[in-house]
Amino acid sequence: LFNMYLTRDRRVEIARLLNLTERQVKI
Repeated sequence: LFNMYLTRDRRVEIARLLNLTERQVKI
């Protein structure tokens, strides 16, 4: 359901957000 709601552009934006969150978590 989550993937269906996301568009290709959204995936890129979310991927960046996930990367930022992962960096914050690692720190």
